[in-house]
Amino acid sequence: MWTITNDLVDDRKKVGTSSCNHDEAKSALLKHHFRLLDDDGQVYYEGVSDDCHSQRAFAPLEDFGKGYAGWTEVQYCQAGCWNRL
Repeated sequence: MWTITNDLVDDRKKVGTSSCNHDEAKSALLKHHFRLLDDDGQVYYEGVSDDCHSQRAFAPLEDFGKGYAGWTEVQYCQAGCWNRL
């Protein structure tokens, strides 16, 4: 489960875009901060996810980033550093 919290390219129009399994009652599980980047390393979207370790951690990129915007990378903030999956 994930949601976009910051849209850096489209006047914040995509803020609130969420995974199809997003459940507002479970929003407290969205503890992992991510960002979506293009192949030049430019950050376009930031958000929160319920997972940053398993295959589900790629969901923001797979569900939204690649198809909508063509982004190629998802990074998660861990211990204050952005880490590429």
